Amino acid sequence: MFDLDLIRISIAFVALIYCSYSDLKRRKVTNKLWLPLVVIGITLAVVEYIENFNVYDITWFLISFFIVFFTAYIIFSIGAFGGADAKSFITMALLFTHYPLFDGFPLISLEPLMAISPSTGILAVNPPIGIFPMTIFPLTVLINSILITILLPISILVYNLLTLPKEERSEKPSYLFMCLKKRKEEIDEVKMKIMDDIGEEAWVTPKIPLMVFITAGFITALLYGDIIYGIFSAF
Repeated sequence: MFDLDLIRISIAFVALIYCSYSDLKRRKVTNKLWLPLVVIGITLAVVEYIENFNVYDITWFLISFFIVFFTAYIIFSIGAFGGADAKSFITMALLFTHYPLFDGFPLISLEPLMAISPSTGILAVNPPIGIFPMTIFPLTVLINSILITILLPISILVYNLLTLPKEERSEKPSYLFMCLKKRKEEIDEVKMKIMDDIGEEAWVTPKIPLMVFITAGFITALLYGDIIYGIFSAF
């Protein structure tokens, strides 16, 4: 029998690598990618539930999908996501009916279980609601992606501190975390946005290829699990 989780992981990994390459090169990802992935995700879910029908698993899958859908839509609506970024998470929510497990990975795993609570007598989620996002794979990917993205302003700051003369660093202290100083002929407007024009040079901010960070979040979620939970569980 085919390992459905391995199929899902392989398809998602190839798609994310392609999206990352496209985002790096053009800061765009084609819309033609998403519909085939949605069809594949739904098909694999149908196959899974035909073979192993369980109303609790299906209920959790539907709840997880709508949580991810509305989370991605809200983040897109406030402008923190591009269309491709939001679609990648929505597609992931259809592709993965549960948190994928393979060969002892992720190192931190939290499988959801819908059950009647002995204390209240009603349908409840185990683990408790306080840590439920870590049982939804796309949300774990999202959390990890955000944390990894934080490395970008840190790396820009380090680069500026190492390369800019002291007097130039003091010109725009707030720019040191998000901008680079470039000569006009070096500016690629597809990948950079001019923040401050200063004659022959300009302060520019990189247009972030979020798909690269989403792919990194996907890999860490697969191999390690939720980074935040891992940090706090170490204490």
